[in-house]
Amino acid sequence: MQARLLLAASMLIALVVYWPGLNGPFVHDDISSFAALQSWLHGKANWQEVLPGNASWLYARPVSMASFMLTAALGGGTPFSYKFGNLVAHLLCGLLAWQVLRRLLARDPRLTARADLIAAILTTLWLLHPLHASTVLYAVQRMAQLAALFALASLWCYLAARQRLDEGRTRAALPLLFLLAPLLFAAAVLSKQNGVVAPALCLALELAYFRGPRPKPLLAFFGVFLALPAVGVATLLAFTPQRLLGGYGEWDFSLGERLLTQARALVDYLGTLLLPYAPRMGLYTDDFATSTGLLSPPSTLLCLLLLAGITLAAILLRRRAPSLFAGWMFFLIAHAVESSFLPLEMYYEHRNYLPSIGLLLAVAGLAALVPAATTEGERPNRLVLAATLGLAAVLAFATLGRALVWRHFDTIVEQALRFHPNSMRAHLDLSTLALFGRRYDESERILNDLAASTTPRDRLLANINLITTQCLRNDSADPDLLKRIEKDAQPELTIFESQSLLQMTNIAGKGCGEISLLDMAGTTETLIAAAHAQSDSVRSKWVTRAIAAQLYARADRWSQAQTQAELAWQPGADLAIGEMLARIYIHNGRLSDAERTYAQLKQRTKAYDGPGQHNLRELRKSLDQGGPRPPSSQAP
Repeated sequence: MQARLLLAASMLIALVVYWPGLNGPFVHDDISSFAALQSWLHGKANWQEVLPGNASWLYARPVSMASFMLTAALGGGTPFSYKFGNLVAHLLCGLLAWQVLRRLLARDPRLTARADLIAAILTTLWLLHPLHASTVLYAVQRMAQLAALFALASLWCYLAARQRLDEGRTRAALPLLFLLAPLLFAAAVLSKQNGVVAPALCLALELAYFRGPRPKPLLAFFGVFLALPAVGVATLLAFTPQRLLGGYGEWDFSLGERLLTQARALVDYLGTLLLPYAPRMGLYTDDFATSTGLLSPPSTLLCLLLLAGITLAAILLRRRAPSLFAGWMFFLIAHAVESSFLPLEMYYEHRNYLPSIGLLLAVAGLAALVPAATTEGERPNRLVLAATLGLAAVLAFATLGRALVWRHFDTIVEQALRFHPNSMRAHLDLSTLALFGRRYDESERILNDLAASTTPRDRLLANINLITTQCLRNDSADPDLLKRIEKDAQPELTIFESQSLLQMTNIAGKGCGEISLLDMAGTTETLIAAAHAQSDSVRSKWVTRAIAAQLYARADRWSQAQTQAELAWQPGADLAIGEMLARIYIHNGRLSDAERTYAQLKQRTKAYDGPGQHNLRELRKSLDQGGPRPPSSQAP
């Protein structure tokens, strides 16, 4: 009863402390991720356009998108409805975490006597931890929540099946192992791809808490759901590594640098989880330095040794402290997708949503090694409970503070800059906020500060955005900015350059005073040429080529527009680029090439893609007329 009361109270407190942040705005990926969803909500798209989640079905997250559709249908497309849904998911994850933890702790000889209470304590700390605010209050991160929810449900299912096997009820265990658990695995992966770690988490729990020979059904279970997928991944890496590693072309770090950096990221996550300081937390973690060698920075080697040391200690203590082993391996395995070899950004708080449960379990297992922790009686229980309530109050207060910050986008950015002054994104977002508020002096000041950075890419992005700001302010921009941009051209084009160039292009309808559209196109092409080591198939590069093609077309340089558009029309490129190329062909009188491109577009446009089918019909009319039809006024 004590455990259940504590759990209920912590869920109520979580509801209270998160409530002020539910009216906060959409941020970053929310708008692009919900674009098709908003169209569906207004009757302009069907469910088939929404469920892939702005991606191909191979990388789709249909379970998450279906939950967003349900939210939109019940509560409308407001940020509150999405974030309230996230809060509900958070509470459900907490309930499942408690159910899993109490079953695990009941199998730990040192903790079994108080398993329910300890599980409730760990769940309370997890529910109220301020690090999770940027998961709960960042609407699109419901994807991470649902992946965690279904992964926890699959662990609960596995533990139920394992108990039946221990009791000799094999027939009762088989449907759980080979039907329900796989369905939950699939739901986790279809919520977000990092849900694929669930079978490996089951193996960690198996090795920690169960002794003796493994029943044959378990060997088949791990063979089918863990070994075979692992072989599949290894095969992809061996024969078609670009399928998994091709994304490195869009970043300015290598595979080796990412692996080294992740050691430091994991240790930083540990510190933030164990000693949370809420003001330092946030969305703007792009200032996390890249490790370029074991001693660059020196903390890289220290972090690698620390992680290896903790892992070795957990393995050696596996029998004496099974919860320490299980929790630590849970933490590492749950990070295995987003904190390993895949070409993803270096650091994000929401990556700890599921792993933090394992870390709390490991802390309980470590505490169990202290003799006083196993003392029977009411006094230790009361002391532990009192300490928990005090810590929970501190965490709740910190989470409330984060929720208050998340009520407004400007407070999110301003706090980020106080604690992450080297965050390029925070500077750019604060400048954009000033720009949209027509505070042009403030916007230019922020960008000029960024343009004085010692980092070439920061200077490059600042100067591109300065053109946009000056153009909006007085329809003119300093032509010296183009020289500065070309001077800082980088060997890799990233999504940040393409986004900034796209914004500049859309603002500069006919140019910006002394800077003509042809000048902009030439500078954009210079940036592309500097990225000579980057494949044309990299998204950021073909998007930038499409921007150059659009600028050349507006400047009536149709031959150069055609050259850039042809190079931009890659196998995975957006359909808008193919449509632009076809219209450029029509303008240039190359109707056979336009017909060929139209056929490619028709083949790639899904029957249920309403806007895509409309664009095809319009393009068909242009082809039938055979006359010049300039591309649309917006860059792709």
